[in-house]
Parts: sequence; structure tokens; C-alpha cells
Amino acid sequence: MEALIIVAHGSKLESSNQEIINIANKIKEQANDNLLVEYAFLELTEPSIFHSLTKAVGKKCTHIKIFPYFLAAGKHVKIDIPTEVKKFQKLNPEIKFTLLPHIGMCKGIEEMIIENSLT
Repeated sequence: MEALIIVAHGSKLESSNQEIINIANKIKEQANDNLLVEYAFLELTEPSIFHSLTKAVGKKCTHIKIFPYFLAAGKHVKIDIPTEVKKFQKLNPEIKFTLLPHIGMCKGIEEMIIENSLT
């Protein structure tokens, strides 16, 4: 079984956090039964990356993909998320971890921005 963990910043504004939860739930609806879809936040709210990684390991996931839900590769993308994943990986060396490109690097983002700005 594989896992996809969507990692966002986290906000004091609950509606902002709920947007991430809604995205994760929509992905869950489309995913097959062999993909566990979870979300995590770096700051200000729960669940933490550690909590979501622990949940995936508890569900017997052997490959965990981490998707940074950030537009730009700032400190959280370049340092904080990789550091958290590496710490967890040391505790679980039998698990494969893949840090995916952040959302700002996803193919088609430029087209999506253009399409949404012209409608």
C-alpha cells in the first residue's frame, strides 16, 4: 500500500485549513483502494507531518509520497519538510519516502493560471 500526504502551511483561520482537508477528501474519492490519502500541516494546527507519517506506517504503507502544497520553494519546501521526512525516515528505514515537487512546479500550473484569469 502507498500513501500520499499533502503538506500545507497551516493557518489560524480554520476555513483555510478546511480547504486543504477538502482537497485531500476529493483526492481520496478518486484514489484507488491501495492509496491512503492524508494531509498534514507544518504550523498552527494539526495533524503534523509526524502524525500523518505515523498513521501511514500504521496502515502498513511501504511507500509514502509527500506533496508540498506550496507555490514557491521557500524555507518550508527546501528545509522544513525535508528535515521532518528525514527524521522520520531514520526511524523507519524500511519505508520508501518520496518528496514530490511542490505545487508551484507542477506541470500545467501556468496554463491553469491563464485559464482561470481569462474566465
